[in-house]
Amino acid sequence: MPDAILFTVFTPTYNRAHTLHRVYDSLCVQTLRDFEWIVVDDGSTDNTAELVADWVKTADIPIRYFKQEHCGRHIAYNLAVRKASGLFFLVFDSDDACVPHALERMAYHWNSIPGCERSLFSGITGLCADQYGEIVGDRFPFVPFDCNARERRFIYGLRGEKWGTILTEIARQFPFPEITGTSFVPEGVVWFQIAKTYKSRGVNEVFRTYYVNDSETGATLSGRKDLGSSAAGRSYYYVWLFNNELQYFFRSPFPFLKAGLMLPVVTWISGQHFRNILTSLRYPSAKALVLLALPFALPLYAAKMKTFVSLKKWLSKFVGAVVT
Repeated sequence: MPDAILFTVFTPTYNRAHTLHRVYDSLCVQTLRDFEWIVVDDGSTDNTAELVADWVKTADIPIRYFKQEHCGRHIAYNLAVRKASGLFFLVFDSDDACVPHALERMAYHWNSIPGCERSLFSGITGLCADQYGEIVGDRFPFVPFDCNARERRFIYGLRGEKWGTILTEIARQFPFPEITGTSFVPEGVVWFQIAKTYKSRGVNEVFRTYYVNDSETGATLSGRKDLGSSAAGRSYYYVWLFNNELQYFFRSPFPFLKAGLMLPVVTWISGQHFRNILTSLRYPSAKALVLLALPFALPLYAAKMKTFVSLKKWLSKFVGAVVT
């Protein structure tokens, strides 16, 4: 792609006109200017369209705006990947900020990979900090940390937010499943698939600012999704995790224990039939884990739905969940 720009920065947004300026302000002061900004508006009903239109007229950075019906971040991602002109693709949430040299440093670290080895890499991954400067999540154990996402999560057990860029041509090879009726599909569906072929270079540099306890968004950590609107996407992800990554259970049991507990909850919230979800699990051990978690999932479901049910109703729900 000799004529391509270096970065496509993609921002999915839904009714975030009051925080979108964080992204815009961050991009306006980037030390590397070889990028475009794609905004995909997921059916906002606030003044997002007017705000971006004003920026398009006055900004010295290229901005492309697309609007879709409210069908979720994962659908917006796929649209942006198709429209991207950059060699690299970078997802930048609508309530976050980044440091002025983020793009420059990502390009630097990519160029530090020997040319003969770059075909093995999907991109560069760095750290996130909150608005007070505290690192969000674990640092990489050494630098450069050349590792794929599956190893990073299941073998090294690194927790917490990371942020980085990916080659656009690789992003196009691994789109999100276009599930309807959900606002969100966990990114692991894509990143763990990519990890079967490619690794990423991890560096202990802060690129992104995540806003915690944020009065503007009401979120405890930016990017957290409402469980009700994302239940179907989470259900898909937990089934996918059991069917594709269960070999890592004994190396890293927590993600699978969480999936076993949450799968019934999000299945019920999304209105799906529990029996169908159970049947979709390939491995008997995964089915057993989910069934063993049911007595714990029922009160959690009740709490999530903010209902107070009697023990009799709990037992009725438990029996119905097993047989239906």
